Formats: sequence, C-alpha cells, structure tokens
Amino acid sequence: MGINSTRVMMMSEDFLHYVWRFRLLREPLFCVTGEPVAIVQTGEYNRDGGPDFLNARIRIAGTLWAGNVEIHLNASDWFRHGHETDPAYNNVILHVVDRYDKEVIGSENQPIPCLEVGNSFPERLTATYKALLSEKRWIPCQNMLKEADPAVFKLWTPALAYERLRSKVETFRKWKNHSDQRWDELTYQVIAGAMGNKINAHPFELLARSAPLRILQRHRDQVQVLEALLFGQSGLLNSGYSDAYPKELLRTYLFYKDKYSLMPLEQGVWKFLRLRPGNFPTIRISQLADIIHRTDSFQSLLHEKLQVSDWIRILPAQASRYWDSHYTFDRESGYRIKRLGESAIFLLLINGVAPLLFMYGTEKGNPHYMERSLSLLEEIPGEKNAITSAWSPLGMPVDNALSTQALKHLKDSYCDKKRCLDCRIGARILR
Repeated sequence: MGINSTRVMMMSEDFLHYVWRFRLLREPLFCVTGEPVAIVQTGEYNRDGGPDFLNARIRIAGTLWAGNVEIHLNASDWFRHGHETDPAYNNVILHVVDRYDKEVIGSENQPIPCLEVGNSFPERLTATYKALLSEKRWIPCQNMLKEADPAVFKLWTPALAYERLRSKVETFRKWKNHSDQRWDELTYQVIAGAMGNKINAHPFELLARSAPLRILQRHRDQVQVLEALLFGQSGLLNSGYSDAYPKELLRTYLFYKDKYSLMPLEQGVWKFLRLRPGNFPTIRISQLADIIHRTDSFQSLLHEKLQVSDWIRILPAQASRYWDSHYTFDRESGYRIKRLGESAIFLLLINGVAPLLFMYGTEKGNPHYMERSLSLLEEIPGEKNAITSAWSPLGMPVDNALSTQALKHLKDSYCDKKRCLDCRIGARILR
C-alpha cells in the first residue's frame, strides 16, 4: 500500500479539526490560488450545526478577514453536504481541505478562499496519529502513556466522572417515566437495580417496577409479606418446593397477587451461573426486602447529608433466617448469615445513589446535590475489577471511586472508540 493511500485511510475531518484547532499546521501557508494565509484566530470550535469554527480572524494576502471557517476532507464535500443552499455558510471566509478537487463559489458569486493542507502536517504528528488508530492493544496509547503528564488525567478526572454520571442519568430518566414521576419510587427502583450488580441489574429493575413501592410500603412492618411479594413477583416461587418457608411465601403471595392484580416476571430472566452464591438473586431479593422494611422514606435518603459511613450503617441489609442455611429454595447449605457486605454497599452507592443524587441536582437546578454525588464517589475506595486492574500497571490512579469511574468512562467512551483526538491524554501525546 502506498504512502498516499495509507494517509487517506487515516485521515478524517476530526483530525483536520484537531490540527486547525491547535494550530499544528506547518507554515508558511498559501491558498490554492497562491495568496499567503496567516491564522490570527482559529475561531470557536462549533460542535453544533453550521460552520466548524466561528468568529475566526484570518489574514489573506495582507487583508484581515473576520468570519467562519469550514473544514472538509475534499473541497467537493461542500456540495455533498448541501452548504451551497444553506445561509448559515454565507459568512465562511476560508475553506480548509485535505484535497482541493473543486472550486466553491460563495454567496456573492466569488470563489471562497481555499487552503489545501494535505502536505502541511508535521511528520511526527501524522505518524503518531496513524499509530494510535492502528494500535490493537488494550488502549491505543498503551505504549505512549508514559509520555503524558500524570496531572492531565488528575485534572480531567472530575469531568470524566461527570460525563459518566450524566450518561447514567439518561437511563434513570427513562425509569422515572415508569414510576409516576415520584422520587421515592425512582429511588427504590434505582437501589433495587443496583442490588443486581451488572449480571442481574435488569431483572431487578423489572422486579421493582412489577412490585411498586406504594404497595410494598403498606406491608413495611411485615418482612415475610415483603419477601412473599418480591419473590412472587420475581417468578422464583412455584408449587413444587418442599420446604415450609417457600410454601408459606407462595400462599401469602397468591393472596396478595389477587388483591393487587399483580403479574409476575418469568423465572428465566434471572441469572445464577458464574455468580458467587452470596450474590445469587435469591439472597439479594431477601436483602432488598430488609432494606424496604428498615427505610421510612426512600426519597429522604436523597436529602439527608449522608457520608459513606452513614450509608454503611443504613444499608447492611440482612437476608431472613431461612437464608442463613440456604442460597436457593429447597437446597440446604452451611450456616452463614447473609448480610450485604461493605464492598456490595460501595457498588450500590457507585451505581445507584451517586448518579441518583446527580440526577436530582440537575432536575432541581441545585448543584449542591451534584457536588454531593462527586464527593460521595471520592470517599469510596476504588473498585477492583478487570478494567481498573488493567489501568493500575499503566500508572493510572485507582485509589477512589471517582478515579475508577473516570477510568471506566475513559475506556468505554474514548479508548474503545479511538476518540484520541477528543481525549486530553491523547491530545497531549499527539502534541
């Protein structure tokens, strides 16, 4: 493959935007018609509709122009994108292209000055960008990460965590539509979903919707009724069990099922395979019943200024006595009290409470709740999982949940999508 074809494969408008934005073109620069070009101000980067850079100042052949800059791979893309009929592009003073293949006439029937930059990229810049795009390792910059200043990630951490929280909020907003717009119902649903961790999160979300908090709160003082309703709605109760406890739960459930016109889930939605027994949905459902039993108001959990130590005191939910010697119905195991452990509480706070606080702050226009969300993550120890274990040897901080959530978002939303040009670390490596 020739050099030109390789460069075409790696070239993108995003790369041209990056080079223009950070003034990385080799000078001197000339229009395709020969006039010298001097960049006074590159303009404001525009990610919305309209020209790519607004309010730029460009000196062309000694004359200072003020207006917008549009960037394309090929000059003919101007017509392919329909800019010739869009008045938003009437004030373009410079057309920056990788390849000049067609003249563009502006609104005043005059050619728009065009800067062809195909041969103006520094060699090291193009070589590094090509290496990042073609890298097959865990992250594109794995071999170059040591070149980046550690302070870059440290300063970027809150913004990355903010982005991750915002993406979770979008999911919670959809849930809110299923909870009659009630914050107590949504808080219950979010905590229930977090109880399922990643494997059973969706089944727990479905369970919380099928067993509404408004019904469960009528029986908050009756733990066995709470378990009957939750296990019944989960689809995990059936008439084939021989132990007295599930039989009693089923009898209770059938009464309330008719009373409240309930429709249970399918049993097959739950996953047990490759889970530690302590994380089985049976244990988590019983612990959820205990949380409901001991919580006066789910919405009040958002308003109280709780520290991590407070949450550890509030949430050490314990499964009922039957589960001391069982992990599933009708199958006895060694005796062990099934209490929600500290690490499980941390995950519940990370995946449930922190994003919910953030959402409450955004919807109520109160930044205090958003700050509490970030502070809560900062208090929680960093998660231990495959992603954080891979970042740690690369010298990235995994000491608290704010950092590990930021690293997860960096991997999911930047590294895996090879958004190196939008990444502050990638940008520093390229420059």
